Amino acid sequence: MISSGEIRLLTRREIIDLVASSDLVVEIVDARIPEILRSRFLEKQVEASGKRLILLLNKKDLVPRKVVEKWIRYYRSKGLETYATSILYNDLGGFGRVLNSFRSGKNYVAIFGAPKVGKSSLVNLLKRKDSATISRYPGTPGYTRFSQIYKINPHVYLIDTPGVLSIERDSLERVIRTRPPEKIRDPVKIASEIIRRVMSLDPLILREALKIELSDDPVEILRRYAAYRGWFYEKDNEPIIEEAARDVIRRYLDGRITYYTEPGEEI
Repeated sequence: MISSGEIRLLTRREIIDLVASSDLVVEIVDARIPEILRSRFLEKQVEASGKRLILLLNKKDLVPRKVVEKWIRYYRSKGLETYATSILYNDLGGFGRVLNSFRSGKNYVAIFGAPKVGKSSLVNLLKRKDSATISRYPGTPGYTRFSQIYKINPHVYLIDTPGVLSIERDSLERVIRTRPPEKIRDPVKIASEIIRRVMSLDPLILREALKIELSDDPVEILRRYAAYRGWFYEKDNEPIIEEAARDVIRRYLDGRITYYTEPGEEI
């Protein structure tokens, strides 16, 4: 049984079975960090099965256009059929044309990806109504826990799956995408790593997002942010840096704190 707040990931056996039962496999990744969220196991299974694989770079609206174009060129040079989407803004790009190309029979399209990359939002967009439940953060109500099939039109059926996070790629993403911010054991440690990454991209991004003066010490940044937001302990009036840390994690997840990588960069 899956308890509240627990993220249900697909087993390798389930991945193999879902690939076998589909005609087209779509792997959705976050355009900000696509290489980290790719599932090598999934891709190997699709290649071995001879099925068609499409890589969708979703949330392109959170990344500079030139960076998205670099990723598309990079993946296509590796032989991956790749498209960029912004499901939030109803923009399916070239992927929409792929779905419209199915004109006969029943074609099953399996949707895979790490938690919070937009799988269920894609289902809702294609059906033009809220058919698949969605959640704002991992583990909160609306999170997809079981595979579900949705009829898009007489020729296209989407299989919406729980996440298939490639957890070996990055410990930070593994933590923040597999549990709610409130359930993270050491949010200060996680938020500090987020701050370091964003600072390495552009410190101005963090200053504008948090509306505070920065420091070289991530914990001090959290202290200043907690004070700015008015989060203090009643007993000693010390800033509640844990609450500040959880808010930084939320802002990073939903894109209010900008961060992205480019081809060739290693985190």
